[in-house]
Amino acid sequence: MSDGGKKRKSGKGIDRREFMKYVGAAGATFALSEIAVPKARTVDLKRLDMTGKVHILGCNEMTSTDGYWDNSTKPVLNIKSGDTVHLETGTHLMGKMVPGATIDDWMAWFKDVIAKTPETYFFPDEKTGAQKVRKGAGHHHLTGPVYVEEAEPGDILQVEILDIDPGAYGFNLNPETSFVSLGLLKEDYPKGKVRWYSVDRKDMTFEFLPGVKVPVKPFPGTIGVELPEKGMWSNVPPGRHGGNLDNKDLVAGTVLYLPVWVKGAGFKTGDSHFAQGHGEVNLNALEGAFKNITLRFTVRKDLKKLVDWPMGSSPTHWIMMGMHTDLYKSCQMAVRQAISFLNLHYGMDRMEAYAFCSQAVDLHVTQLVDYTLGIHAMIPKGCFVGKQYAEKNSLLIPKRS
Repeated sequence: MSDGGKKRKSGKGIDRREFMKYVGAAGATFALSEIAVPKARTVDLKRLDMTGKVHILGCNEMTSTDGYWDNSTKPVLNIKSGDTVHLETGTHLMGKMVPGATIDDWMAWFKDVIAKTPETYFFPDEKTGAQKVRKGAGHHHLTGPVYVEEAEPGDILQVEILDIDPGAYGFNLNPETSFVSLGLLKEDYPKGKVRWYSVDRKDMTFEFLPGVKVPVKPFPGTIGVELPEKGMWSNVPPGRHGGNLDNKDLVAGTVLYLPVWVKGAGFKTGDSHFAQGHGEVNLNALEGAFKNITLRFTVRKDLKKLVDWPMGSSPTHWIMMGMHTDLYKSCQMAVRQAISFLNLHYGMDRMEAYAFCSQAVDLHVTQLVDYTLGIHAMIPKGCFVGKQYAEKNSLLIPKRS
């Protein structure tokens, strides 16, 4: 409160102190820059805000957690089905990972996280082969949870990834195996290292080495909902809740469908990736923070028979996901998901769908470092050219008025 008990407001009627408290510095920068644009855009944003359909969620200690899921966590934002959220994420280890941080810094900070979350386990799941093992939280930093009012257990939460604005820098690391034995070739590279890179936001690349440029194609490494069982569950293994999917195909313009396990869904995201191959191998991709990821949430009560596991949709492909501690079983899961989808959505006989997968569906390695290893099957929509399929290749999004 300012002098006389009155709140200090900007010329636009915004209480900056309260605004900063809930959206954070970067979120406020984004939001205020949007409000300062030409009048036509400002009026449009004001109209949307008055309807309560657009929200801004910054990332700070009040609006985020370390790398774990816990369905008893109080929501940091309540929204309704159909609402859009401009959401900010933080770098790993509650924002401590900034340029200059070394592998020794990372290990010290990660040890602190593990020490303060001793009762955090891998979520046990017969479907993924994951066992209940005490591990402490992951090193990720997650914004949320977001409570979607209409979401009930058994529903499907449709998450449209509308836009992603990555930060100016990111890092990659492989750990000291004496600290954590992780990475596909951990025996070959036991010495840990952190590498920092600057993002060229004009041409969306970063320089890996002099003369070597890599495209920046940002996507949320972690994107998911709360798990059904009480307790603190590590963000490391992905599973039925989505979570640490590390799926490079979930870029802006795609849609993720997540089964809801608890009332309100409890959506969180973080572990923001800027670039990754098909198969994250040394523990990290290029990872940092998003200035903004714009998401639209819709509760779908009409997809329960079609979707029972996290799946995605792009303008060109359906994305069916397999996750298991055994990579071969991950492949089997992804193909079975694809066969089931082709049967239920397109009416294709299951035996024919099996053959179609062998002839037209690509199996991509998602990641090889997150305990439950990932394979995703890419079903090409372009194969379905018949008139009977004209309404089947959309993103499953109902037409809006």
